[in-house]
Amino acid sequence: MSYIYSPPRRRRRGVWLLALLSVVVVVVVLVTSFRSERRLLAAYLDSAQQWAAVASSSSEEFGDLSIRLSEVTREEFTTTMAAIRTASGSSGALLDDAEVPAEALDAHARLTLAHDSWLAGLELMEGAVLAAADDPTDEDAAAVIGRALIELAVGDRSYEGAVERLSALEADADVAVPTYPVAVFSQLADGDEVVAAARASVGLGQRRDLAVTAVGFEPRALGETPVGAGIIPFTDRLIINATISNLGNEAVNSVPVQVVLTSDRTGTGGSKNETIERLEPSESTSLEFVFEVVPIANYELVIDVGGTTGETDLDNNLVILPFVVNEEG
Repeated sequence: MSYIYSPPRRRRRGVWLLALLSVVVVVVVLVTSFRSERRLLAAYLDSAQQWAAVASSSSEEFGDLSIRLSEVTREEFTTTMAAIRTASGSSGALLDDAEVPAEALDAHARLTLAHDSWLAGLELMEGAVLAAADDPTDEDAAAVIGRALIELAVGDRSYEGAVERLSALEADADVAVPTYPVAVFSQLADGDEVVAAARASVGLGQRRDLAVTAVGFEPRALGETPVGAGIIPFTDRLIINATISNLGNEAVNSVPVQVVLTSDRTGTGGSKNETIERLEPSESTSLEFVFEVVPIANYELVIDVGGTTGETDLDNNLVILPFVVNEEG
């Protein structure tokens, strides 16, 4: 009979080694987990700082625009507001995509509230300011602006609270917290003062003005007759280039353009129609129309741009040009 015998001292040594190994594993796991959490928190703090930088820049732009509200043009106001809202909206992805560590949950909720409140306030503000500038009798503009100011103030307070909680993590979580910039959107006075500034602005009010700003012929006119009719070189095919412009300060959609050519000879005229999909403020576009013509005929060309809703100056929407086509040779 045989026995497997392990001396007591050797057994005790094995137990101690196993215990020591277990402690080492636990320590490694804890250290790794701690470092991972630190990296996660540091990454979140950096994302929050990037978002805050955009918010701060946007608040400065909005503040400057607010100060100059009585002197800005409508195009500058709408363009700047659109840029602010676009930048703020795009930066929101930094908050949406961030992996939020437990230590930053409260601050993250406040940053999200600030983001949503600022966007809501800016949208209300833009619409109400334009409404006040367009219609002096609008009684709702001041109330809407008041709601916008409340949304902006809520955003400011939420952001301030978030920064306080993020800054406290430096001591609580032993992590380097970056400096967060100031972002204040509620810089305007009460709604009545904003309405007064909007109505005092010369260029903020809506102005709609479509126009025919240039007309060209191919072949080009050689001159004019004594009665002012253009003289077109001999041709059987006349190309007319009409430049249509938006002289107003608001974009216009679906602009109808009609070109009518009549003459003192039956069958040598016609009518053509085009629709311009959209014209931005100060934008122009050129349209080409082709007509068959005959020599020694007196023609009248009429180019008509349909007026848009609210347009008051219709004199430049219609152009009438008489011309004659030379005979061959």
